[in-house]
Amino acid sequence: MICTLSLASSLLVFAQSEDVPATDSDTPPAVEEELKIDPAEALAKMKAAIKSESDVVILDAIAYAAEVEDKKIIGEFYKLLKHKSVDIRLAALEAMRFNKHDEALKRLLSFGSNKLLENDAEYLAEYIYALGQKADKKAAKLIKNDLVMTSAHDGDVLKARVYALGRIREVDSIETLLQLSQSGGGGGGGRRGRGRATAKMRVEIQTSLSVLTGVELGNEVLDWTNWWSDNKRSFKVTKAESKIDDRKLQAKWDSLWMTEEQKAQAIQDFKDERAQNRKDGKGDAGDDKKGDDKKDDDDGLIDF
Repeated sequence: MICTLSLASSLLVFAQSEDVPATDSDTPPAVEEELKIDPAEALAKMKAAIKSESDVVILDAIAYAAEVEDKKIIGEFYKLLKHKSVDIRLAALEAMRFNKHDEALKRLLSFGSNKLLENDAEYLAEYIYALGQKADKKAAKLIKNDLVMTSAHDGDVLKARVYALGRIREVDSIETLLQLSQSGGGGGGGRRGRGRATAKMRVEIQTSLSVLTGVELGNEVLDWTNWWSDNKRSFKVTKAESKIDDRKLQAKWDSLWMTEEQKAQAIQDFKDERAQNRKDGKGDAGDDKKGDDKKDDDDGLIDF
């Protein structure tokens, strides 16, 4: 940008000093729209990369073709889900997660019984997030599979299942999450009975329930179960996700479903807005905090 502006300024000064009329060539060129990648070219690059058997070359090809909405390219990504390299498997999975072609969901669903998922908790968690990204009811069964609140299960996989279920907008998702919260959550005590402590639900369940219902009742299991008992007969899940008033929970939720580029842009937008508010003398909710407390508040808002 600096070079372009400098060049434009130089051309303008030259035109004025020579007393010649400005021409189209004196005007800085308009920013061209980003060219779309040719699917055939991307497919050829993928095939050549796989044939090379070089991890670096394959990863580069995946990054190049990741957003190309093409059935054959999705097929190449699918093959790489079984690659011996963990990095390549995860890169191919991420490409399928964010690729908008219908074939991506179809292939992800067919991969659900693969043994690689059973033996790698990180891979399984990322696979569940990929299913949640699609926000399609056909993925609900795989997301809910083995969804039990127990220390025997990997914590990251449990979180992925709970968050992904928040993307499946149907009544069954709400009831599944409520049942999960009742089976044992983050706190002690029973759910019913006088004189007994009220069970606390995990923040992941609270977040997904709020997104699904548009209701925010905190983390008390009893509050949520009572509300659902009163409303389940008339309640209808909206097509659009509900926003969460708690801005930290909303930021966390948003970050789960953003690409890395979107996260970077969100962070920059947040910083720009905060800087502009301070310039305008408006400040923000965290301006009255000092030191580490304020840093924690800022980090929470852009904890992507």
